[in-house]
Amino acid sequence: MQLCVASSSLVSTPVIEALLEAGHSIVSIITNPDKEKGRGKKVEPNELAMWAQERGLTVAKPSDVSELNRHLLDAQPQIVVTVAYGRLIPVELLHGPRFGWINLHFSVLPAWRGAAPVQWALLNGDSTTGFTIFKLDKGMDTGPFYIQQAVTIEPADTTETLLASLGKMGAQSMVELLGVIGKTRATAQPTTGISLAPKISKEMAKISFADPTEIILRKFRALELRPGTWATFRGERISLHAAHEYFGENTLTKTGEIAAAGNELIVRTSDSVIAIAEVTPAGKKRMSAADFIRGARLEAGEIFE
Repeated sequence: MQLCVASSSLVSTPVIEALLEAGHSIVSIITNPDKEKGRGKKVEPNELAMWAQERGLTVAKPSDVSELNRHLLDAQPQIVVTVAYGRLIPVELLHGPRFGWINLHFSVLPAWRGAAPVQWALLNGDSTTGFTIFKLDKGMDTGPFYIQQAVTIEPADTTETLLASLGKMGAQSMVELLGVIGKTRATAQPTTGISLAPKISKEMAKISFADPTEIILRKFRALELRPGTWATFRGERISLHAAHEYFGENTLTKTGEIAAAGNELIVRTSDSVIAIAEVTPAGKKRMSAADFIRGARLEAGEIFE
């Protein structure tokens, strides 16, 4: 089948690889335009565009609806597969390809409609997540679905581990669906159990040590890599990594109070203590908590603000 894949994330790579292996012809990878990155504001393609170009795939970067429409008219895909594209497609473009547009979404819809379903499932303390392959319509993740599968969220799961496993599972289901796409009908989503998963901001990833330990560790599992968990120390932002609950002896009494414990940094929460193994101070590289402790020369009673 001749198709396009629309995505702005490397999470789509298992789908792209599975489609190619199954013999489908990917006319193009449709992704977001290049943008400024880093302190130098150098204009660069996103990670998916670079990955696709390295493999000799055609990459299209439409900046608006008219450019997207022109590309589709030139490419003439029979179907467009989307995975974490991040853009709402106008309804007039959805009817162009013979089989429309289908999306691999990382939740069991209608739960967690939106940009960050796995992150919100972890933040919420859900026991399960999953994926849905559905047909796009004019709403946000509201279209009828072809395939759904739920999976258990394990205690050690993070956004990254879940996306990796769900991406592989969804890729195989996508290949199976395309084999029967003209012979199967989609099912309307339930009207109950709807929840929303909007984009996560950097501010939302700030750790409040006034929260219970369980809530804090959920935030680490969901947001540590992107957008990055952080707190404020001596008036500057410090990124925090690799947290777990700490059960050793300590003398911490104030919420947010910090101290050294072996090679880790320990912090008092509202109901317990957590340990942090690595940090990234403002303007510096990621380092072990032990190196940070030696350089910072912690004073008794200091806190994460």
